[in-house]
Amino acid sequence: MRGRPYELYMHGNNDTTGAVRGVETATTGLGWEKAAQHVLVTGEPSKADLEACWELGATVAATLAD
Repeated sequence: MRGRPYELYMHGNNDTTGAVRGVETATTGLGWEKAAQHVLVTGEPSKADLEACWELGATVAATLAD
């Protein structure tokens, strides 16, 4: 599984820092590689946040199609 790409969407009420750190620690240990910028949202998702999630999903789909 080393070298596998991953993407991350994280939603938090006030902060996502600790959760993101935990995911990055785990994926580093697994040898996974970040394939796209993380989408981090706090509070109510905006239209731009939803569009970023759509783009992230498209990236995931394109990555899996390879």
